[in-house]
Amino acid sequence: MNLQIEKNVRAAIDRLAHDRRSVRDERLQADLQHAGHAVQRIGEAKDVVARGTIDGHNQAVSCLHIRHDSDRMNKFDIARALDDISSYLELSENNRFRALAFERAAHSIRALDAEPADLIASGELVKTPGIGKATAAIIEELVRTGSSKYLEELRTHYPSGIFELLRVPKLGLKKIGILHEKLGIGNLDDLEAAAREGRVAPLPGFGPKTQQYILSGIEKARRRESHFLLPVGVEVGEQIREHLAAIDEIEDAEVSGSVRRRLEIIRNVNIVIATRDQDAVIRALTKIVEKIERIDDDTVKAFARNEIDVWFHFTKPDTFGATLLVTTGTPEFVAAFLERGGRLGRARTEKELFDKSGLAFVDPERRENGDDLKRKRHRRLVEVSDLRGTFHVHTTFSDGRNTVHEMLASARDRGFEYVGISDHSPAAFYAGGLSVEQLKLQHKEIAAHERDVAPMRVFRGTEADILPDGTIDYDEKTLKKFDFVIASIHSRFQMPKDEMTERMLRALDNPYVTFLGHLTGRKLLSRDGYSVDFERIFEKAGQRGVMIEINGNPNRLDLDWRHIRRALDLGVGFSINPDAHSIHEYAALISGTWVARKAGLTPKEIFNTKPVEEVAEYLKSRRAS
Repeated sequence: MNLQIEKNVRAAIDRLAHDRRSVRDERLQADLQHAGHAVQRIGEAKDVVARGTIDGHNQAVSCLHIRHDSDRMNKFDIARALDDISSYLELSENNRFRALAFERAAHSIRALDAEPADLIASGELVKTPGIGKATAAIIEELVRTGSSKYLEELRTHYPSGIFELLRVPKLGLKKIGILHEKLGIGNLDDLEAAAREGRVAPLPGFGPKTQQYILSGIEKARRRESHFLLPVGVEVGEQIREHLAAIDEIEDAEVSGSVRRRLEIIRNVNIVIATRDQDAVIRALTKIVEKIERIDDDTVKAFARNEIDVWFHFTKPDTFGATLLVTTGTPEFVAAFLERGGRLGRARTEKELFDKSGLAFVDPERRENGDDLKRKRHRRLVEVSDLRGTFHVHTTFSDGRNTVHEMLASARDRGFEYVGISDHSPAAFYAGGLSVEQLKLQHKEIAAHERDVAPMRVFRGTEADILPDGTIDYDEKTLKKFDFVIASIHSRFQMPKDEMTERMLRALDNPYVTFLGHLTGRKLLSRDGYSVDFERIFEKAGQRGVMIEINGNPNRLDLDWRHIRRALDLGVGFSINPDAHSIHEYAALISGTWVARKAGLTPKEIFNTKPVEEVAEYLKSRRAS
């Protein structure tokens, strides 16, 4: 390749690549307030598009919606406003029931098949489960005016930076409310000053240890500022695309960058827009995003939802494919594409570019580097539709928010062939871990509802704690009663690497362990995972036939996709599990699938893509052996 051409291409790549760096050591940061919020965002973004999947880079934005009113608040905008009210109420009131009422209303609105405006017109809104007269009145006001006087009033009582305190580990809304009420704390600077001056420790529910923990947490929060869990980027990107569908001058639009590559932590959202009238589109964007700033002739930067940067990359329709490819892949991937004969010429789709270049198509998730460009044929990666069932499901018997019947019915309604119920073991007392007597009641409850959900198969399992000495938190007699056992660590996270590794190796020697749960215990944006020797863990798991779960909860996404290929090489099997604590959290199977796809896994490499007969036979034979 001519050096001058290569230089120009690199410049073009760098100019367009605002969000294409790999997130490595920086990727662990401050948590969202509730795990459920992150999971819910996956479902929201999936619901925004009219087709069956979020992806589909060849789908024109004009096909997203047949009817769209960009000036009217849709159900997702309304649900977010209700969530905000719930958060403010939890800050300000001792009675959590009012906050829960708005939280339930937000869940109900998101789950609607119709828009709230249509239900208001038909008089059906107040009949919707989870929505009372008070919440219905606010929803009607939001639909009618685009705002809520009640929400605006709540906002006046708190500084704009109050929720940034949620980035500090161990600080929930209730404690933040106390800090504001007693000390007037409204942002990280205020909190740091108060903690350093010793004013936090005397507050009820805090103390010297919490004060010190807060100080170390502030340091992490600052270091990881302006980073977001992937579902935030997916939700923002897809909701913006929904609004773009109402702009006549746009012929196509697609989310690119790290969101499209499904990195677990993202910094911003990138959207490629195909149009012949860029100026008209930019004028229309003022109704969708804020702080619009022209970066160059083809790039505009903006701010969405008062929280995240959005980069808009403009291109003509006949070069849409090239711009999408360049702004999706990392510089390493794009350079490898060009080095292998790839061309960035005219093409409406990326597939055209791959075909013209004689290269097998590489899925967006696999564009961190150029490895897959060496493949002669496209490899079909696992999709959520390949999953026939799942494990790691909690109920109200431990720390779940839905009953056994509700979790089973929801699994059946999703078309699962099987589901594995796995409430906590006794050591997880904080999560309502089940004693042997409670376990009998749980099994009785499962038996009472199995016929209702037939022919779906229900497997009885547990998420049993790996105790500090490596033993499993049930005796052998009890372990024999389970169809499967998920072994997880929920305590003593600070053990030295060698001790933690030995603890897990001993657990893997237990013949009743079927799955190793959330391998490192990390919580993205909040808690670093504990240190283990991955090589030794993978070797032992492969030898013992213990599968490692890919935990789909977007706060975890553990096992990290970067380690999966090595585990596979050492004979480890995988199951994509949602770690579901509610019916909504089955949606975490979507993000779990994203992790598997980033690792390059196919359906045959995932245990829960297998039919129920094969799964049942495997579990039975493993238990018998």
